[in-house]
Amino acid sequence: MCILYTFIQLLIYGFIIYIIVRAVSGGRRRFLKRLQREIIVWEKSSIISSEQVNSILQIYDLKRPDIGRKMDTVKVITLTGSIFLGLGVIFLVGSNWHEIPDYIRTIMLLGVTIVTLFLGYFYSYEKDGYPNLGKNLLLLAAILWGPCIALICQIYHISSDNWTIMLLWAFPILPISYFFDNKYVFILATVLCCIWNFLYSASNNAANYYYPLIAFTLLLPAICNSKIASFINISGLVLASFYCCFFKYEWLSLFISIGLLVYYLVNQDKKEFLYASSISFIAWQITYFTIRDTQPNFYFLVPLTVLFYFTYKDKLKFSLVINILNIIIWFHYMLYPYSKILNDKYVFLTAFVMQTLIGLLLYIIGIIHRNKNNPLEDVYRMLGYLTTFGCIYLLSFKKLLLSGSKINFNLYYVVCLVLTAVSAILILGQFKKGLFTSKSSKIELTGMAIVLAGSVFMLTGYDYILVNTVIANFILVTFAAVNIFYGVEKQNPAIFNSGIIIFVFFIITRYVDIFWELKEKSWFFILGGLFMIFGGIYLEKQRKRVIEKMKT
Repeated sequence: MCILYTFIQLLIYGFIIYIIVRAVSGGRRRFLKRLQREIIVWEKSSIISSEQVNSILQIYDLKRPDIGRKMDTVKVITLTGSIFLGLGVIFLVGSNWHEIPDYIRTIMLLGVTIVTLFLGYFYSYEKDGYPNLGKNLLLLAAILWGPCIALICQIYHISSDNWTIMLLWAFPILPISYFFDNKYVFILATVLCCIWNFLYSASNNAANYYYPLIAFTLLLPAICNSKIASFINISGLVLASFYCCFFKYEWLSLFISIGLLVYYLVNQDKKEFLYASSISFIAWQITYFTIRDTQPNFYFLVPLTVLFYFTYKDKLKFSLVINILNIIIWFHYMLYPYSKILNDKYVFLTAFVMQTLIGLLLYIIGIIHRNKNNPLEDVYRMLGYLTTFGCIYLLSFKKLLLSGSKINFNLYYVVCLVLTAVSAILILGQFKKGLFTSKSSKIELTGMAIVLAGSVFMLTGYDYILVNTVIANFILVTFAAVNIFYGVEKQNPAIFNSGIIIFVFFIITRYVDIFWELKEKSWFFILGGLFMIFGGIYLEKQRKRVIEKMKT
């Protein structure tokens, strides 16, 4: 049950991570891309000099774009032609396959592959002026090698699993990618190795511990600057670490996590290895728990410290989100063994109130970071806000509260009270420092106080289902009001609009929740449609009026 809860958490936080990454980094990414294009136009218009262009590009760590560069038509045609030729040969042989003697079929298959490989070498290195054709012919030879192996096994009735064919396909073409410096062939070999890993696991019902060794020793050292190959290899390793959760290969999951972290330590410019290592450690936590559900994983604090050190050292926001998720999962898994001793269990109310308080605590940590001018503060605040909002939204459904089991006054109840006390102490500490003096900070303080008070009441008055539902809905309205007033005070249309969206979302949810049980559904849709149309018109007028005032 706890593992299922973890996977549900991963899905929820995966969506939250996507929102945070889009919100935090999306705007800057679009700005840099536009700056990269516009700055060359300014240079050509003599608005700024070439030296100034180079200085600006260096500040933002950008490369000078080649505006005049267009897609190489010949390259595309030859690549497409190579693929078409390969498919044509396969279909031609396939249509007349049974009429050809076995030895001729074998010679044909090997001959076509070897000739294509030779032509690829010839046009790449011996014949000047045809490098693209040579690269594409080498790729064609690598593609043909796979069907060649499969058909030869079929001709001579050689028993071979799908994963074996993938392995025999991938390994012989790896030297081609190395010696001929062909990234297309290397990407193909990388994809085949990933497929081999999962086919091996599915066929043998066991984790493939050969794949990480091959990836770390042969594939990752050869990726160079190929972003596609790097992404495929790293993604394959991360997925392999999660496969360990099902086969209980704890050491393999840990090996992958540490291996990715070591690669980052060797080359700290490649942040993707740190991100992948952080995600892989989640898989290790789950695997550890499936094997030792009665033993807290305190060993995890060692790599977690390292991950947070490099996250704060380089101010990596995406890494921070993943590692906060790591802490939350570790926290729940750490409590589980003690809950079994105390005969306690997760129930709906305590689970989501506890998660609400964790979200509130993250938001408070974000405020502390903001007061210290730390650029990571928006990650804590946004993650805490979304976590708290999501949990309160679920707590606002009366049916879900009714479906919950009776609360035990044991571990989880006490943990909720401890989280409440820690949050209150941190808020009071910031209040005593005089950090809630501005109007916007007072609005934040009001929202946090209402969430804290509401959570405490829901815990202590768990039997009052109707009252708890009203409290959760009141907190949702508070979320909308806080965003609206905070957005107006900060002159931030995005925050103001989010408050309007939350309010509309709340109205629609409660309308559906209350009136869906009507026997005549036509009135449900008619009244709901009229309300949304006229309400939407009114809210849009008010929204535009407030935003216009912000601009003036």
